[in-house]
Formats: sequence, structure tokens, C-alpha cells
Amino acid sequence: MASVISDDDSSVPLSSAGPPEQDAAEQSSEEESARESAADSGRVRRPDSVLGWVGYPFAVVLRFLFPKKPRPFLVELPFLIVFALFLSFLIKTFLVQAFVIPSSSMENTLLEQDRVLVNRAAVWFGTTPSRGEVIVFQDPGGWLDNEPPAAPGNWLTQTLTFVGVLPKDNGDLIKRVIGVGGDHVVCCNANNQITVNGVPLNEPYLYPGDKPNSAPGGVDPDFNLVVPKGELWVMGDHRSVSEDSRAHVPTNTEFVPVGDVVGRADFIIWPTSQWSVLSIPSTFSQAGLSALGAPGGTPIAALALALPMTGLRRRRIRKSALRRAKSSADV
Repeated sequence: MASVISDDDSSVPLSSAGPPEQDAAEQSSEEESARESAADSGRVRRPDSVLGWVGYPFAVVLRFLFPKKPRPFLVELPFLIVFALFLSFLIKTFLVQAFVIPSSSMENTLLEQDRVLVNRAAVWFGTTPSRGEVIVFQDPGGWLDNEPPAAPGNWLTQTLTFVGVLPKDNGDLIKRVIGVGGDHVVCCNANNQITVNGVPLNEPYLYPGDKPNSAPGGVDPDFNLVVPKGELWVMGDHRSVSEDSRAHVPTNTEFVPVGDVVGRADFIIWPTSQWSVLSIPSTFSQAGLSALGAPGGTPIAALALALPMTGLRRRRIRKSALRRAKSSADV
């Protein structure tokens, strides 16, 4: 090491450091090399801000799942399976889920043991079920008291059902919405048809041989009621065996709260011979079924539409008058 001789003949070691600018440049170069080394090794660079630390765990997980340098297939396979199961859980919780049809109450639209794909996103986004839709809903109270509980599977089937790989069968029910909140639903008119707000329904989806007022033994087929707000009146397509809203009138549990709806059944996905879309029958598109068909509804709606149109027309007339006045003044 170099040294310098002082006046008192003592040796003072010289610092090996250079000028401050050189030290800063060397430090920056070392940090850059460290970042490049971390990137090459697949590590996530440590953040240098509060916001960066918030996203740091997600970046670590993503880098772990999708490394820059591919891992051997046998090492990669378990991570891919776990990631796929996680995605399946998110999809079945927030988007769509498969359900098993447990009974014959919706024949021939849905056969027993069919699998349907249920749209859960509609519920998460606050969509209210419409007339004619086929919905899956939780027991609103006492509907399944006489039904045997579903046999529990082993740990593997329970796990796969939980994440959404296998279809779910936990006692939920599936029926068709006939009336929504505020509807006046009656069975039946002189032509033996169910009416909603005075409009008769043509029901081609009924089980062959069934009538609109067919009902299981002990169930009163006739009803005349108004559906409370926020609730639904539901019926099965196989009326003669369906323990639907009609069967629960005596216990005052005939209506299904909208909050108990799990989702809307949109597709039949199994068996392949049954593949089809569960669309809303055209009879539920008749004019007069909606709130506009109620007494006073049409005038109110017409007034609501006419007011803004009248305002726009008056505004155009005023602008035209101003333009004419300005033209006259210029002349």
C-alpha cells in the first residue's frame, strides 16, 4: 500500500477510494449488475417504493408460476395443476358453475342427471332474474325437508367439487321463473292458461300430457296472488310432479327471495346429445307482461318519454327563432 511521509515522520495510509463521482458511478454499476443478475436468475427485483412493495408478492407469485428459465416438466407439472385448480375455483365462484339436475321436475327441458352450466356472474353484477328464465336457487325454507340429503363423496370428489371441476349437488333447486316482484299471477283463466298481469301464457315447454294447472297429489293447482317485491314465483316444467311454489303456499314459503338465487342456467353441457341453450320462451316477450301492462303504467311511461322529447323540440324552436332574429338584424 502506498504511504506519504508527514513532518513527524509517521506513515499515514492512503485511501484506495477515488473521487466521489467515481464512487457513485461504481456503486450504480454494481447495482445494475445486481439487478441483471437477479433477472437472469429469475428473482424479482426488490422494490424501492411503497407502491412497489404492495405489488411485490403478486410479482413473486407470477415469476414463480411463469419463470424466465423453464423448469423441467416433472417439476413444472404440480405447479400447473395447482394453478389450474385455483383458476377453476375463481371461475366457479364468480363466473360459471356446473350443476347436476337431481329430479324430474323440469322434464323434458332438463332430464334427471343432466349437467347445466349456471351463470353466476349475473348475480354478482346484481342482475334480477327475468320471467321465463331457468334459475338455480337455495332452499328458501322447508322446500327440501322431505328430500334425502345428497350422499357425501370422498375427499377427492369433495375437493374437486369445491374448486369447480366436478358439478355441484348440494340440495339447490332449479325451476322456471313465472312471476317477478309486483306481478299478478293467476291460475287459471277460462282457457286453462296461467296469466301474468292479465296476459295468458302459451307454455310449449310443459311436459307432454301436462296441463298448466297439473300438480302433484295434495297440492292445490289454483292460485291468485301478487308476487312481493324482491321475490319470485317459480314453477317446474313437469307440473304434475313439481313441488314448486304452489306446494308451499300453506306454509307461507312459496316465494323465492332474489337473494337466494345462485345463478341463471344458460346451457346444457352433458350429455352431449342434450347440448342446447336454455333461452327464454317467446311467450314471456308479450306486450303487457311488464310493469307497463299494469293499469296506469303505459300513460306514465309515455309521459316519461314525452317530456324530454318535448324539451328538445322546444329548444330547437328557440334556436331557430334566435337565428332568424339575428339574420333580420344583419340585413
